[in-house]
Amino acid sequence: MTTKKSVNLTDAKRERGLRLVRKRYSCRLPLALASRLEALFEMHPQKTRTQLLTDLLGLGLVEVERASSDAAAGMAGFQPDTRQPVYLLTGPFSEFHDLIHKHHLAMEHELDKDEPEASYPMDDYTLGDVE
Repeated sequence: MTTKKSVNLTDAKRERGLRLVRKRYSCRLPLALASRLEALFEMHPQKTRTQLLTDLLGLGLVEVERASSDAAAGMAGFQPDTRQPVYLLTGPFSEFHDLIHKHHLAMEHELDKDEPEASYPMDDYTLGDVE
């Protein structure tokens, strides 16, 4: 019966797009930051600590990406049909996204070792009418 519950929890997390990596992250926080986090935990008892920390880290990383992209994008021209500006991604923003992709693939590969049914075999897909 316990196995059934854990499978359902895993399925629910996957449905929400939340696949948890094996690697655990831990750190000691300065007193001021820790007290602010504890206040948030108390204000939001319906959420787990993991959910709140995930939300906070996600928001912070979005801000880092936004700030990097504003500084790093150089205008390269316009789309011929729509006249929308086209930007080249350079500098730390481009490097950051390359590293995100690298680590995402590595962690996904680790997860798929134990859950082969959860992976999508990209090599099996072809474009066009190939038989």
